[in-house]
Amino acid sequence: MMDLRHIRYFAAVAAERNFTRAAERLGVAQPPLSRQIKELELELGVVLFDRDSRPIRLTEAGRIFHEQATRILSSTEQLRRSMQRLSASEKRRFVVGFVASIVYGMMPEVIRKFRAQSEGLEIQLLEMTTLEQVVALKDGRIDAGLGRIRIDDPAIQREVLQEEALMGRAAERNKKVS
Repeated sequence: MMDLRHIRYFAAVAAERNFTRAAERLGVAQPPLSRQIKELELELGVVLFDRDSRPIRLTEAGRIFHEQATRILSSTEQLRRSMQRLSASEKRRFVVGFVASIVYGMMPEVIRKFRAQSEGLEIQLLEMTTLEQVVALKDGRIDAGLGRIRIDDPAIQREVLQEEALMGRAAERNKKVS
């Protein structure tokens, strides 16, 4: 299967117009480079180089492939540089899923304290159901989840931050007090 290495090897041979110089430029031995180019040609079903000429020349198929290869390598390099810039400038981020009903409880205070203790950490909040949180935790889309329903899943580490009485029981207790 064609990969970026094949495309890089092809581009080096096309630029140097010589297998030996291309191998030196790439830091590989010439016979394996020639084999890789031959494998690429077999996979594509075309001859990319006219090997009978000195220096070697691209065939028509080679010229078309070279245009596309140059674009691919340029895009790959641009993507690499973009990711390096992102990595260098990116703040550390912690994503928290939460169910809407806890916004009126202790969540704001928990988040405030967490932010105070985590200088330089960007905290992102995403409203989602408990089941959505479980899936997002397993997929790595969120780092933590805040909810009310207890989930027993061996893949999820759970910690109870606060016990809450059920509405029915609380109402019952209020009647006894009155």
